Amino acid sequence: MGERRYNANVMNNVILFGYRGSGKTTIGRKLAHEIWKDFADVDDLTRQRFEGMTIADIWDEHGETAWRHAEAEVTRELCGRRDHVIALGGGTLMIPDARQAVEQADAVRIFLFCEPGELAQRIGADAQSIDARPNLTEKGGGLSEIEQVLAEREPVYRAVADKVFDVTHTDIEGAVRHVIKRCL
Repeated sequence: MGERRYNANVMNNVILFGYRGSGKTTIGRKLAHEIWKDFADVDDLTRQRFEGMTIADIWDEHGETAWRHAEAEVTRELCGRRDHVIALGGGTLMIPDARQAVEQADAVRIFLFCEPGELAQRIGADAQSIDARPNLTEKGGGLSEIEQVLAEREPVYRAVADKVFDVTHTDIEGAVRHVIKRCL
């Protein structure tokens, strides 16, 4: 295992956000290890409130509104903690209460941008994501859905972000190194 580093200039929390497949969780876990912070994934913690059901099952049984309400609660709680790397869900910032909590948090907010075509490939290659996550539009997933949803979300992501990092052609190790060097 490599040596862990700590940068005293890092703000209290680091909040990562972007579209599904952009690497929020994977980069977040590694980044938290490298900068000696705890890691928290909004989707995972929200799922725990529904006894570990998949997001798709939660939406089917309880509805998207119940999911979004719980997601906002989890986000507010996490933004009040100290010394965390927090991976938001792809739609978290579209919830006004959650967005406000993120904007007011003592944190550096990083938008992990990824080109739609690459997102489609990553999501398509992840069978767990396909089975566990709901489609977001009537288009039923795929590139056209990604482009449609990104058109709505990207302006919000950019408005909230302190930093934007393009992860389209970057591996996990490179992304973590870049975030530490350029964003923190």
